[in-house]
Amino acid sequence: MNGLAMTSDIWNADFDTLHPCFQQLRNRCCWAGLTDWPACECLNQLLPAALCAQSGLPVRFFPQDNTLPFPELYYEERIFQHGMVATRANWHDFFNALMWSVFPQTKVMINALHAADIQQYGKPRTPQRDALTVLDESGVIIVASRRECLQYVMDFAWETLFWQERAAWGQEIACFMIGHATLEKMLTPYVGVTAHALLVEVTPAFFHMPLAQQHAYLDQVVSGQLQQGSLASTACMNPFPLLGVPGWWDNTTPDFYRNTGYFRGKNRERVVQIIAA
Repeated sequence: MNGLAMTSDIWNADFDTLHPCFQQLRNRCCWAGLTDWPACECLNQLLPAALCAQSGLPVRFFPQDNTLPFPELYYEERIFQHGMVATRANWHDFFNALMWSVFPQTKVMINALHAADIQQYGKPRTPQRDALTVLDESGVIIVASRRECLQYVMDFAWETLFWQERAAWGQEIACFMIGHATLEKMLTPYVGVTAHALLVEVTPAFFHMPLAQQHAYLDQVVSGQLQQGSLASTACMNPFPLLGVPGWWDNTTPDFYRNTGYFRGKNRERVVQIIAA
């Protein structure tokens, strides 16, 4: 949050200094010193070598231009059938590519579930596809080694979670970005920016793992949950006001958390479950 100007879809190799959440991408850095968008060939090098769509074909990024094969296919169908992730030179698709490298098995599972739904129901979105899209675009994973911290999220007890439990952040609870549209929003964050959270309970050892190991662990947990059909609708995720995370905004007084227009109370029941990893 150093105040650097950010213009929509103008490349800035210093974007990772704009907000603390981008430090979660530090072990995927392929942009240092670049004066323009990383090419698909560069982004492909970040993917696991053996990563395949569930059809068995390798996943690769391809420029979304007039050379893109199979123009008759829907975006998710092209990935599933041919392993081709259509990618434009913009922040949205750049962050999508990085999330493919950080959570590869989860992205493969999201794609497979989309493809299965399309095959069964056609292209109109089902409740499951709506939920998969929300996770893919606007999702976060809230991880905690104390279950009550996750319960605070479910109860919308924001002042307790973010202020009274302030010392727990980074030690016993953390927010991991997975939605690429939300990453794009964090280039120019604003009071009101909200994500949709999956809640994962872990052991205290999780917080002593290196970042890459944390990501791999969460990738396995979340992809496994999706495979079990646990994301049947958007009601399975919990709204989460991102700027409440300590250090992610100027939120150093309890008054910040009393803005009920942003830190809203719980107004309906959901079917959110805590994932015991």
